Amino acid sequence: MNQYLRCLLSIIVWCLLVSCSHRETPLYSQQKASCRILVNQLGFHPNAQKIALVQGAVCHEDTLRYGTIVEVFDTVRHRVVLRVAMGTAVIDQQSGDTLRTLDFSILTTPSVYRLRYGGIESPAFHIGRGVYDQLIILMMRSYYLQRCGSWVRDTARGIIHAPCHLNDAIIARSDDIYKQGTHIHVHGGWHDAGDYGKYIATAAVSVAELLSLAEDYAEMFPHLFSDTTGIPESMNGIADVYDELKVALDWMLRMQRPDGAVFRKVSGASWSPLVAPDEERQTRYVYGISTPETAKFAGVMAHAARALRNIWQHYADTCLQAAVRAWHYLARTPHMAVDWQASDDTGSGKYLFSDVDTEYALTIDTDDRLYAATELFLTTRDSTYYQAVELLLQQVPDSVLFGIVEWKNMAPLAVLRILRHAPSLPHAVAFKQQLHRRAYQIEQRIEHSAYRYANERIVWGSNKMTAEEGVILLHAYHTGKHRRFLDGAQDQLDFLLGRNPQGLCFVSGIGSSSVQRICHTFARAKRLLGKSMIPGLLVGGANEMEQSGIAPKQRGLRSYADDERSYATNENAIDYNAAALVLAVRLIAEFEREHCTPARDK
Repeated sequence: MNQYLRCLLSIIVWCLLVSCSHRETPLYSQQKASCRILVNQLGFHPNAQKIALVQGAVCHEDTLRYGTIVEVFDTVRHRVVLRVAMGTAVIDQQSGDTLRTLDFSILTTPSVYRLRYGGIESPAFHIGRGVYDQLIILMMRSYYLQRCGSWVRDTARGIIHAPCHLNDAIIARSDDIYKQGTHIHVHGGWHDAGDYGKYIATAAVSVAELLSLAEDYAEMFPHLFSDTTGIPESMNGIADVYDELKVALDWMLRMQRPDGAVFRKVSGASWSPLVAPDEERQTRYVYGISTPETAKFAGVMAHAARALRNIWQHYADTCLQAAVRAWHYLARTPHMAVDWQASDDTGSGKYLFSDVDTEYALTIDTDDRLYAATELFLTTRDSTYYQAVELLLQQVPDSVLFGIVEWKNMAPLAVLRILRHAPSLPHAVAFKQQLHRRAYQIEQRIEHSAYRYANERIVWGSNKMTAEEGVILLHAYHTGKHRRFLDGAQDQLDFLLGRNPQGLCFVSGIGSSSVQRICHTFARAKRLLGKSMIPGLLVGGANEMEQSGIAPKQRGLRSYADDERSYATNENAIDYNAAALVLAVRLIAEFEREHCTPARDK
């Protein structure tokens, strides 16, 4: 329904019920309604669309007893401030759930609220301008809690371990530079995917997205990009996000061979046992080079050289030199090349084309080369790189160019960088038009989903994909100001934070009912589960294939289990967090631009 019609309907409901809106008089009885209310458990910016869902059949007896009006109760002022009529019952095709919409977008007063109907209540949620501050800060800080090779100390939560994997790593097999068994220094970085492996593919896309976020919003949100988040480098006068990204960049630099090629990953030959990272004793290996990873590396290093120059000039020079070396290697290796053997994956994820990951972008490396050439051009303004961009644009199909950003596909980052940093280039106008067409397609999916869910592929990492669909809508909104795009992005964050079939916030330690048993080796080893779970981790979400055999298969959005054994639905990955952070920060930034007063409501 059009936003303006929704608001008009809410106003009509308000006017009809205003005479009793200040009295707490719910028609409760000892018997409760047979449904529940799903809502974003953190809440909403005052300018945001605000939609909750009534999940389950509202039976005839319920309507006779309670009607179809839901109360919005202000828990601070202790009064009902609004009554909202339920929408028509709709069956969601991706879950089989019966849902009714509750639209209370008219409510903008900062406070803490609950939705109430027939003796049931929603989780408490806030309306306010700082509503996602805790989410953003905890998700940012989660990278520190997954560092490799250094002390990690969070005594308040019991998340403590000594420096780990300091001997990373041994060359798994001989190549053009190293003999098998040679030790090279590739310590540091971040553990990933719920265990102790480290991957260039996911590190690259995570750094790329977070670096852009800091570039665009550190000045706008200094309280979110502060140097006081409690990492070892805090209070050094540099925003902690840059210090944390440098941890990943340092590791990535160590993964480059002298000839410019980049290794793919570091892990043991067996999956990590359930021990703390500093207690793992198996030999760890560095696995073969590839042109996709080398191109991702080149793009990230070129971007870092540009973004970090005003902070660490010498370090920025180092990053640019590494990017150029990687590009020269790619020039000498014009066709996609991956050094891989099946034995590489006995203790870590493949992160290549496989039975699980079948996307077309994994069969090419031109998407990664396009990203590399774009970042090198934007940093150096060297026409050689722009010529490469022109050539590569002819080789990458639109389905890849305008897909979601993920480790499998870096091409969309090239499009977004050009729109952001070089809007006068000839391709920028066409990119904007294509971006808007893509956003309209996403918006149509949302309108046809009772959960207002944008993602059409319920596979491994679906929550990350959902966040990225929301990010596409935000980029389209930023260039076109179509309100439906902004509302659609809010819908995706609402899904992640509790308005989903499970009624769970999919980020640990956030909201009143969040995931409790993430598949995470360190957490399982130290029994950091439930309320002691490492905070700020987004889990993968529903996966119809459910390769771990724990959650039900082929149940759409119901193919999920909050179970520490379900690595295919309940595992965290560093790129999942990056996507959700981009969604949350960019969403709140758009609302703040619309806000008319400088004050901030907590």
